[in-house]
Amino acid sequence: MSVIELSPAPAPAVAAATTVATVAAALRAALAPLIAALAGVPPRPVRLMRSAGLDKSLASRLVQATRAESDAEFLHRLPSPTGLRMLIDGAQGHADEALVDALALAIDAFQSLLDRLPGGRQGLDAQLGANEEDVRARREHMARQASFKAVSFLFGHYAETVSTALFIVPNPNGRHLDFIEVHRRIGLQRVTPGTAVPLLSLHVQDDVAPDDEEPRMTSLSGRPGAGDALDFILTEASGQPLPALQLEREGRINTFVLPGDSAAMPSPLTTGFRADRAHRLDEPGSSQILRIYMLHTPCHRLVRDVFVAESLWPRARPRISFFLPGPTGVPLAPPDPGRRHYRELNLSATIDPLPHGMPDDSKPWALAGVPDHQDTLALALQRAGLASQRFRGWRCEMAYPVPLIEMHIVVDNIEPPAGGQA
Repeated sequence: MSVIELSPAPAPAVAAATTVATVAAALRAALAPLIAALAGVPPRPVRLMRSAGLDKSLASRLVQATRAESDAEFLHRLPSPTGLRMLIDGAQGHADEALVDALALAIDAFQSLLDRLPGGRQGLDAQLGANEEDVRARREHMARQASFKAVSFLFGHYAETVSTALFIVPNPNGRHLDFIEVHRRIGLQRVTPGTAVPLLSLHVQDDVAPDDEEPRMTSLSGRPGAGDALDFILTEASGQPLPALQLEREGRINTFVLPGDSAAMPSPLTTGFRADRAHRLDEPGSSQILRIYMLHTPCHRLVRDVFVAESLWPRARPRISFFLPGPTGVPLAPPDPGRRHYRELNLSATIDPLPHGMPDDSKPWALAGVPDHQDTLALALQRAGLASQRFRGWRCEMAYPVPLIEMHIVVDNIEPPAGGQA
């Protein structure tokens, strides 16, 4: 039987952790024989339902707890003291009285522990997750799922899947990088009738700004301006008929909005644009923030693809981090891999390599459940004049992402361009 490992900490923290370990050991020692007596060996939830009169959910959770490999996982899966006392009540007359009494004493110690911990059960799970990766991942998933249910109601809309593909290529001027982005919303739904749904925001270039250095957002084909939504919608990869979108202008930001009185909810809805001169090649540091996303559409699944031109930064690899939004107008600080920022959140995501090259018949960039995904990316690259460009790609996929927080895409192992050129 494994035990909860204790990390070096001040004396009060060590004492608290030791108490958690002691309570976990006592609970496991008392629960396992009682479950075996009521549900057999190996235990089955249906036997526990019949012998102790428990509902399916509670019986399943108790059996799963007895199968946990570590004490941390055991405590995480364990029902609350109230649920455990329901087992005690159901076991009366069906199991040895000494087994029932032993578990009752262990439950009292468990309740006492929760009463002393700041945050009770939530505080216990947070403490367990600090040292147990599986527990942390499970707790994080539960938190994200609860967040999705809340924000989809508050926002009034959600999507089954939101995906983005970011293609990074050197600008012909040799000093900048150009970004090509493809955004997809699949299974878009209104929760609240009459809710207006923002679909795409574009930064409009200042007409008097110097045209050779300033970033510029255009359609995939390079058409400037941001007044016509059809310039940015890939109609071939969107549901039909396309509804009329309204344009909201806020300073130099233009946002296309699906009006609240629109009956049609196109699915999928695919948009794309270019951001020329989006990043300087001579930015200092081997780690750089290339893109910050802030999700505005609650969704069941989020997919972020990153593709880097094959000739660019051969050793580079992206990573994902999450932050509370920064104060308005504060410039971004260069990422420091060795120091945790005060705005960084307890969210985790992996970004895994995709096959190199271009979309072809082997479908190296396919996305499960979205049959036309690779064809859509190929279409966007063709519109952008990059049909022959080869890329190295990565994909981050996560369930129930948290909206309205910053998702930073940081690239490590960046080599400075030779002589300042791409």
